[in-house]
Formats: sequence, structure tokens, C-alpha cells
Amino acid sequence: MRIHVFSMKGIAAAFVLAAAGIAPAQAAYISTTEGNDCSGVLGKFPNCVVAAVPAKGIENDTPIIIKIDFNVDGSRGETEINSAYSSIDGSEFSFVFGPGGSGTGFWTYTPGAGDPAITAFVAKGGSAFNLFSTEGDYTDVAYFTPNNPSGGPAGLSHMSFYNSGDDYRVPEPGTLALLGLGLLGIGAARRRKAT
Repeated sequence: MRIHVFSMKGIAAAFVLAAAGIAPAQAAYISTTEGNDCSGVLGKFPNCVVAAVPAKGIENDTPIIIKIDFNVDGSRGETEINSAYSSIDGSEFSFVFGPGGSGTGFWTYTPGAGDPAITAFVAKGGSAFNLFSTEGDYTDVAYFTPNNPSGGPAGLSHMSFYNSGDDYRVPEPGTLALLGLGLLGIGAARRRKAT
């Protein structure tokens, strides 16, 4: 599996993960931006939105789903959830951090029925944040934070995850069953019409 890396810190993250025997999922690095993603640059929570970047797989403007803060020791801090995504509680996300709070690591998202798709995510560290496209992968997705003035990746402050913009959600099992019954009904109706 490939990983898009566009800087030395991204290469370092890939080596750290490879040394641990982890093959990170593909995520496209889009940009590094000064400021805080969801406290001004992209709007204020819960109205933060990543603008469409079709060349990087973000076809629509993408609203925030969840913002998860991290403490210096890597433990989770405060979590803010957009009320439009009431099926999310934060337990759907797991994280593995690089050595010594290096600002590198990977995350996994295990959506339940009715949970939203993730198209973009932010890794915030220091005075800036990195924006990525998920490219449809949710397992062992590598990330890295912007560089400190000293050169190494800043410690991870928070991560924000953004929906696909078309309000796509993982279908409820009942919805899938109804869809299946509908397709069976259409097939039966066609067979009756043909005879």
C-alpha cells in the first residue's frame, strides 16, 4: 500500500510506522496552514468546513464531524462532536502515536450503522495544521503535524475529522434490508411482466 509523503517529516512518519511493522493507509497530504482549523481558519465549531479540493478527492465542501484534543502525554483530552452527527461518540476512533510525542502516528475509524463517511482530516500541532484527504481509507491512516521552528514535527494538539459533504452515512441494517427487498420486488415484477 502506498503513502503520499511530501516532506521529510512525512518520510520520518512512514519510517517510524514501517519500523513498527505497520503498513499505513493511503492519505493525501493537501496543505499546511498557519492557525487553528476549527477556531477561525475553517470557521468556528460546529460550523467548520473544508472547502472542496477535487484534485485531492474532496468533491464537496466538507463539514466537521468531531474534534479530538490530545494531552501532552498522548491521552485524549476534550472531544467536541457536531450535533448533526449524533451517532458519533468518539469511541469509533483509535490512535497510535509515534515515539516521544513526535507528532506522527496513525488513526483508525470503525464506523457503526448511521455513522458518517470521512473525506478529510486535520492534524494540528504548534501554530499550524496539516490537512489530508482520506481517499476512502479508515484503517491505520498515517498523519504528521507541521514542523516546529526547530525543525521536527510539533506535538499533536488535536485531530479534526470532516464528512464527505453530501451527508453520506453508513446505512442502517434495516435500510439495507429494505433496499434488498425493494430490489427483489422489482425483479419479481419484471419476471411477471415478461411472462
